[in-house]
Amino acid sequence: AWNRACDYYRSLFDTAHFDRKYDLTWGFDGYVLSGCGNTPTISVNDNRECGQGQITRTVVARGPNGISVTATQTIWVVDCDPFYINGADDCDQNDDITWPGNCTGQATTIPGCGAADVSPDNPQLGRPVVENNADDLCALISIEYVDEIFTIEPDACFKILRHWTVIDWCQYDPSIDPTKGRWEYLQIIKVHDTDKPNISINVGPCESAVKNATDHKCYGHISLTASATDNCSPLDWLFYDYKIDLYNDGKGFYSGFDVKSGPLTRKDFAAGKTPQFHDNPYADDQNNPFDASGTYPIGIHKICWYVEDGCGNIAAQCQLFEVKDCKAPTPYCLTGVITVPMPVNGCITIWAKDLDRGSFDNCTDAANLKFYFNGDPTKTSITICCDDFVAAGANDELIVDVQMWVEDEEGNTDYCKTVIIVQDNQDVCPNTGSSKGRVSGELRTENNDETELANVELLLSTNMMKQITTNAAGTYLFGELTPNTYTVKPERNDDPAYGVSTADIVKIQRHILGIETLNSPYKLLAADVNTSRTITAADVSEIRKLILGVTSKFNKVPSWTFVPKSYNFTDPTSPWDAPRDAKVSVAGGSKMVEDFVAVKFGDVNNSARGHNVAGNTTRSNGKLHLEIDNNTTVGGELYKVAFKSSDFNNITGYQFTLKFDRQALTFEGIEAGSLNVDESNFGTNRLNEGVLTTSWDSKVAQSADANATLFTVVFRASNKANIGSLLTINGDVTAAEAYDADLNIKDVSLGIRTGKGVVESGIFELYQNTPNPFEKETAISFRLPEAGNYKLSIYDVTGKVLRVYEKAGAKGLNTISVKKSELNASGVMYYQLDAADHTATKRMVVIE
Repeated sequence: AWNRACDYYRSLFDTAHFDRKYDLTWGFDGYVLSGCGNTPTISVNDNRECGQGQITRTVVARGPNGISVTATQTIWVVDCDPFYINGADDCDQNDDITWPGNCTGQATTIPGCGAADVSPDNPQLGRPVVENNADDLCALISIEYVDEIFTIEPDACFKILRHWTVIDWCQYDPSIDPTKGRWEYLQIIKVHDTDKPNISINVGPCESAVKNATDHKCYGHISLTASATDNCSPLDWLFYDYKIDLYNDGKGFYSGFDVKSGPLTRKDFAAGKTPQFHDNPYADDQNNPFDASGTYPIGIHKICWYVEDGCGNIAAQCQLFEVKDCKAPTPYCLTGVITVPMPVNGCITIWAKDLDRGSFDNCTDAANLKFYFNGDPTKTSITICCDDFVAAGANDELIVDVQMWVEDEEGNTDYCKTVIIVQDNQDVCPNTGSSKGRVSGELRTENNDETELANVELLLSTNMMKQITTNAAGTYLFGELTPNTYTVKPERNDDPAYGVSTADIVKIQRHILGIETLNSPYKLLAADVNTSRTITAADVSEIRKLILGVTSKFNKVPSWTFVPKSYNFTDPTSPWDAPRDAKVSVAGGSKMVEDFVAVKFGDVNNSARGHNVAGNTTRSNGKLHLEIDNNTTVGGELYKVAFKSSDFNNITGYQFTLKFDRQALTFEGIEAGSLNVDESNFGTNRLNEGVLTTSWDSKVAQSADANATLFTVVFRASNKANIGSLLTINGDVTAAEAYDADLNIKDVSLGIRTGKGVVESGIFELYQNTPNPFEKETAISFRLPEAGNYKLSIYDVTGKVLRVYEKAGAKGLNTISVKKSELNASGVMYYQLDAADHTATKRMVVIE
């Protein structure tokens, strides 16, 4: 019946005259009238909810006679104009609410991103507003919102979908009708950022640099990282990329830049994705555009980082960084330099470089190092004259303490302390009447070769008084010595394999067997490398290991030992107790001489010279031709390579390095033939490099038929190939040489027996281009196992072929020159060699 009341209300009630009364035919009015002065009592029971519902009034009137009359009035309170929203039309003018933003659903855009106020309290955004006084006693309105935030939007840094919910709890009962009294509205907010990200570049400290053996340029590692912040976009959603202009010269493939990496976000990088550009061969990880750390050439370069946020704002930050050699040279001083004042004028000039004993630097070539005295770059030499002797009261020698400074091209310096010992052993300068004496002498081999670079110590009791290094003449001198008994002890321990070969093993074996004895006590000392005081097969084993490269030094002896020349061997066949130092008694003014014989351990044919002169042996006695049959390997099968020789006549020993193609062959073992060889004759510690070394000797010279198998090397083949293209003999590790009956040295070569005769063996190898990287021109070298056509293809990182060279190649080493102008490109490239059944690929870098 509430609608009847509302109909009356709408048709009869005059809102301008609230006290006007109408005769309503439905129901009664609310007045209580009582006569005779009776005052009735009224009790009210209000059952309304949200201002609506039933009110009952009970009226009781009592007369004087005690009689009472009771009447109950029921009043219904109805809301004829409840809170109203047209849920189908957000723009309905009759709605009792005005929605925030635009009722048509268009978004509200505000600037500022991280600094923006996106709360409903921002007037630009607002809250829903109840209109028409609809929030009355017959309504209980609740307004709430929930935000959904979406980042990296195409037209905003982020977008907010604000879901408003309005409930009139006086109308809403979800158990009856969940749609009545509940309304929803979607407010779209776009936050747009015009601010670019802020980039910070961090350049690490200077690190040690290293010279590249291929291009002879110096490269240093440096830490280069970037980080960025942004008002709007999450940090792991920012896109990074960088470019580097090497040498800051504005030249490069990428619009003046040489390398490039990116773009990529940290989120994608963590997921294992790679950027579109990853062209930085110098970087530790060229797929990481946030970290350009790597090994770059020495020089000043420029790096530019670019960071883009979700609103399309791109920030750029460039910075110069310098890769420099921050490592000082490593100075090595001679312990002392023996010089003699020139007899003509009594003066001698000593150059700082004369004190150098192999100082080196990580970047600067030894020839370009600067040497000077005591930290003064202008003091590259000092002059000592007789006046200096007189002033110091010295007779035979003047000791000058100095610092030898070494400076590299970068200006880094370091020094070592040493002494200059200027000796007047010809009495050019006047003596001062001192009672001091001196000891001098020479170090020479049994063949009378001067022995330089030996350290000679002067000891008093067990305390070292002085130390000196012999010069090119192999001499030493200790002067200005007070009278006493001193010990002189020479030592040298460099290049253990120098002068040691299978020829020495042959002579030692002959000595052991009594065929030909080692005819001097010094040779016997040289042969006893295990200090057993005997010459046995154990010494031969140690020497062979050194020859084969299995060991790098003797375990129990140094490279050299020295015996006083004045020592007389009681029994020359048993020299083991020979002293290795000399006791010298020095009296006042005495000039004592103590010479030594230098003995090189392992060298019993006296091929080692005290100067370590390279190439001191000549091969004028022909060549030993080792040969193998020409066959084809089958993948997965064993292949036995039988070594034969057409001129194995009166051979007492040989040694060489056998190089094999480790991609095609795997070493399996050795089998003896007419030569008695086993595993001890071979060095197998470099098989992963495709290197097998060998050394064989015989007590007497041997000969073999041209078809006799000397020994067999067993390989397992990985594919089909011509055996002649997989093996070659060289002297990379163990020198390639053979010895006839008189131990004359022969060269050793490997040939392939074919139906057309014997041809030279060879392997297929593609070498790294030099220089690399290159700016104008580079050389690519390769070996072909046989003459024939080859194709060298050069292509970029996308696989695009830039240049193809097709020519006829010679057997053995071939070299082709490649010019940058022929490629018309720069950056990382690859070159692939195809010849016969072989293919190999390497990478190179072309710079502007």
